[in-house]
Amino acid sequence: MIEPDEDDEEILNKGISSKTVLKTIFVVLLVVLGAMFIYIGIFPDPMTNFMIGFTLICFGTTIIQLPKQPSEPIRQTLTILTCALCGITKVRNYEQGDFVFKKTEPCSQCKDSMQVKQIYSVKLKKPTESNKMKESSSKNSRIKD
Repeated sequence: MIEPDEDDEEILNKGISSKTVLKTIFVVLLVVLGAMFIYIGIFPDPMTNFMIGFTLICFGTTIIQLPKQPSEPIRQTLTILTCALCGITKVRNYEQGDFVFKKTEPCSQCKDSMQVKQIYSVKLKKPTESNKMKESSSKNSRIKD
Protein backbone atom coordinates (compact mmCIF):
# COMPACT_ATOMS: atom_id res chain seq x y z
CA MET A 1 0.00 0.00 0.00
CA ILE A 2 1.30 3.46 -0.84
CA GLU A 3 1.52 5.86 2.05
CA PRO A 4 0.23 9.34 1.26
CA ASP A 5 3.38 11.16 2.45
CA GLU A 6 5.69 9.33 0.03
CA ASP A 7 6.90 11.15 -3.06
CA ASP A 8 6.38 9.65 -6.50
CA GLU A 9 10.13 9.48 -7.08
CA GLU A 10 10.66 7.58 -3.84
CA ILE A 11 8.07 5.00 -4.90
CA LEU A 12 9.71 4.59 -8.30
CA ASN A 13 13.18 4.28 -6.77
CA LYS A 14 12.14 1.52 -4.38
CA GLY A 15 13.53 -1.75 -5.58
CA ILE A 16 11.90 -5.11 -5.23
CA SER A 17 13.62 -7.09 -2.51
CA SER A 18 14.61 -10.70 -2.95
CA LYS A 19 12.32 -11.56 -0.03
CA THR A 20 9.34 -10.19 -1.95
CA VAL A 21 10.31 -12.11 -5.08
CA LEU A 22 10.68 -15.38 -3.13
CA LYS A 23 7.35 -14.82 -1.37
CA THR A 24 5.59 -14.21 -4.69
CA ILE A 25 7.15 -17.31 -6.28
CA PHE A 26 6.18 -19.42 -3.25
CA VAL A 27 2.58 -18.18 -3.34
CA VAL A 28 2.26 -18.82 -7.08
CA LEU A 29 3.65 -22.33 -6.63
CA LEU A 30 1.19 -23.06 -3.82
CA VAL A 31 -1.79 -21.87 -5.88
CA VAL A 32 -0.65 -23.80 -8.97
CA LEU A 33 0.00 -26.93 -6.89
CA GLY A 34 -3.44 -26.56 -5.30
CA ALA A 35 -5.09 -26.23 -8.70
CA MET A 36 -3.21 -29.30 -9.95
CA PHE A 37 -4.46 -31.31 -6.95
CA ILE A 38 -8.04 -30.21 -7.67
CA TYR A 39 -8.04 -30.81 -11.45
CA ILE A 40 -5.53 -33.63 -11.97
CA GLY A 41 -5.35 -35.29 -8.59
CA ILE A 42 -2.76 -37.69 -7.23
CA PHE A 43 -4.89 -39.78 -4.91
CA PRO A 44 -7.68 -42.08 -6.15
CA ASP A 45 -10.25 -40.34 -3.93
CA PRO A 46 -11.40 -37.06 -5.58
CA MET A 47 -12.51 -35.61 -2.23
CA THR A 48 -8.98 -35.95 -0.81
CA ASN A 49 -7.53 -34.26 -3.89
CA PHE A 50 -10.06 -31.44 -3.62
CA MET A 51 -9.40 -30.88 0.11
CA ILE A 52 -5.60 -30.83 -0.32
CA GLY A 53 -5.87 -28.51 -3.35
CA PHE A 54 -8.33 -26.20 -1.59
CA THR A 55 -6.09 -26.07 1.50
CA LEU A 56 -3.01 -25.18 -0.57
CA ILE A 57 -4.88 -22.41 -2.43
CA CYS A 58 -6.25 -21.00 0.85
CA PHE A 59 -2.78 -21.10 2.40
CA GLY A 60 -1.28 -19.29 -0.62
CA THR A 61 -3.91 -16.56 -0.67
CA THR A 62 -3.51 -16.09 3.09
CA ILE A 63 0.23 -15.52 2.65
CA ILE A 64 -0.52 -12.85 0.02
CA GLN A 65 -2.75 -10.99 2.46
CA LEU A 66 -0.30 -11.01 5.39
CA PRO A 67 0.44 -7.40 6.32
CA LYS A 68 3.91 -6.10 5.71
CA GLN A 69 5.82 -5.40 8.92
CA PRO A 70 5.64 -1.64 9.34
CA SER A 71 9.02 -0.10 9.83
CA GLU A 72 9.46 1.87 12.98
CA PRO A 73 9.07 5.56 12.12
CA ILE A 74 12.16 7.69 12.45
CA ARG A 75 11.56 10.31 15.08
CA GLN A 76 13.53 13.35 16.14
CA THR A 77 13.02 15.05 19.49
CA LEU A 78 13.33 18.82 19.46
CA THR A 79 13.61 21.44 22.22
CA ILE A 80 12.22 24.97 21.83
CA LEU A 81 14.08 27.63 23.78
CA THR A 82 12.78 31.18 24.35
CA CYS A 83 14.34 34.25 25.85
CA ALA A 84 12.09 36.00 28.36
CA LEU A 85 13.86 39.33 27.87
CA CYS A 86 14.03 39.78 24.08
CA GLY A 87 11.55 37.06 22.98
CA ILE A 88 13.88 35.19 20.61
CA THR A 89 12.91 31.58 19.94
CA LYS A 90 15.47 28.91 19.11
CA VAL A 91 14.85 25.28 18.09
CA ARG A 92 17.56 22.68 18.71
CA ASN A 93 17.91 18.93 19.08
CA TYR A 94 16.89 17.52 22.43
CA GLU A 95 19.76 17.04 24.84
CA GLN A 96 19.86 14.62 27.77
CA GLY A 97 18.51 16.39 30.86
CA ASP A 98 16.27 18.91 29.07
CA PHE A 99 12.98 19.65 30.78
CA VAL A 100 10.35 22.37 30.47
CA PHE A 101 11.23 25.65 32.29
CA LYS A 102 14.92 24.67 32.52
CA LYS A 103 17.30 27.64 32.26
CA THR A 104 19.87 26.90 29.56
CA GLU A 105 22.44 28.64 27.40
CA PRO A 106 22.68 32.43 27.15
CA CYS A 107 20.68 34.25 24.48
CA SER A 108 22.65 35.18 21.36
CA GLN A 109 21.22 38.74 21.37
CA CYS A 110 20.85 39.91 24.96
CA LYS A 111 23.02 37.32 26.80
CA ASP A 112 20.15 36.55 29.24
CA SER A 113 19.60 32.83 29.91
CA MET A 114 17.11 31.08 27.64
CA GLN A 115 14.41 28.80 28.99
CA VAL A 116 13.05 25.52 27.60
CA LYS A 117 9.48 26.24 26.51
CA GLN A 118 8.52 22.99 24.73
CA ILE A 119 9.91 19.54 24.04
CA TYR A 120 8.30 17.49 21.30
CA SER A 121 8.98 14.70 18.88
CA VAL A 122 8.40 14.80 15.12
CA LYS A 123 8.16 11.97 12.62
CA LEU A 124 10.68 12.32 9.80
CA LYS A 125 10.28 11.12 6.23
CA LYS A 126 14.02 10.53 5.90
CA PRO A 127 16.62 10.13 8.63
CA THR A 128 18.83 13.11 9.36
CA GLU A 129 22.60 12.68 9.40
CA SER A 130 22.74 12.59 13.21
CA ASN A 131 19.96 9.96 13.32
CA LYS A 132 21.76 7.84 10.72
CA MET A 133 24.92 7.93 12.82
CA LYS A 134 23.00 7.00 15.99
CA GLU A 135 21.26 4.08 14.24
CA SER A 136 24.51 2.72 12.79
CA SER A 137 26.31 2.99 16.14
CA SER A 138 23.44 1.26 17.96
CA LYS A 139 23.43 -1.53 15.35
CA ASN A 140 27.18 -1.93 15.74
CA SER A 141 26.89 -2.11 19.53
CA ARG A 142 24.15 -4.75 19.23
CA ILE A 143 26.36 -6.81 16.94
CA LYS A 144 29.26 -6.64 19.41
CA ASP A 145 27.02 -7.78 22.30
